[in-house]
Amino acid sequence: MLHCLRSSQAATAENNHSHPLPSNGNITSRSGSQASPSVNLTNEYASALQTSSYSEIRVYLDIETEGSDEITQEQLLTQVLRPNREFVEKVLQRVESSFVTDLLWSFFDHSENKARMCLDLTQAIRRVRTLIAPLQDLLLVLPLDSETDALSSPQRKRAFDLLLNYERLENPFPDPGSRNVRGMRHCFSDLNDQLNSRINQSYSRIRLIRRVTVGSVICLICTAVGVVIAGVVIARHALVALAATMFFPAFIPSKKEKKERALLAQLEAAQRGSYVLHEDIITIERLVNHLYSEIEGNKRFISSGLWRGNDTHSILEVSRQLRRNNIYFQKQLTDLEEHLCLSFAAINRARSNLIQAINLHQDDRS
Repeated sequence: MLHCLRSSQAATAENNHSHPLPSNGNITSRSGSQASPSVNLTNEYASALQTSSYSEIRVYLDIETEGSDEITQEQLLTQVLRPNREFVEKVLQRVESSFVTDLLWSFFDHSENKARMCLDLTQAIRRVRTLIAPLQDLLLVLPLDSETDALSSPQRKRAFDLLLNYERLENPFPDPGSRNVRGMRHCFSDLNDQLNSRINQSYSRIRLIRRVTVGSVICLICTAVGVVIAGVVIARHALVALAATMFFPAFIPSKKEKKERALLAQLEAAQRGSYVLHEDIITIERLVNHLYSEIEGNKRFISSGLWRGNDTHSILEVSRQLRRNNIYFQKQLTDLEEHLCLSFAAINRARSNLIQAINLHQDDRS
């Protein structure tokens, strides 16, 4: 399992206030400590496609794809991650240090690490397309639909060399057994468990505070009634006023309860975001595993199909199969590329929602 630690590398942030936080996503509120089943990831991603955040992320990732030598991953991360690390640090520095603060830090660190993972996968897509582009171009011009095995000598040599290059290709995607995507999924799963546990504790504390408050008021009222019964003469309307004065505070949240509710709101915002990002990673893992397996399958097919060497018939048979496979493979690449953009939008929305929850309840905790 990937060791889940807070990242020690802080990204250099520029123009924090020039990048407004994305608007809140319509995530259904949760009750209790379990994530609401009404959280619909398909709807979340569909709505993200319509947002300016998604469009901006596509622009930044296109820049990364076209000019990766001119921009570093940290610079790109500063552009697409909102709020960025520097902004988050400024907000959390104002929050009293506690176990809850550590959980909030973990969420921001995990979401940032997931953004890095998405950037790595975006670069993997770029590398794949660059490496197989020459072979794809050749497959378009080879007479693969002809019933006769007719290839010119230059075509045969070119096809054979490109097929061998593909067969020797180092797979840019992480294999299903690696700790890359799977480790990130485990990190969010562990964080979900910790957040759920702390949320349950928070609900218990709030109930305890309410019981103690109500119990104290009831004791005071019983004492007052006892005094009246003992012989202290108090007018009936005065007794009613006294009881109301004592019991009314039971309906007003105490300062301790307000602080706990503020913590609870932040924990729930973190849990909602963590749940969505965890489910999103499951989809990414599935897409990446399919692409990895597709590349490895093509490599094995090329290796077994060209065992006779530079043979025209073998080259044509392998090329025909690869051309058929390429249609589905290109769709898979596009699906992953689009999903990574949606993942960035989901990351930013979750980070923004948590920052807003922290700022909203900051006064209640002070």
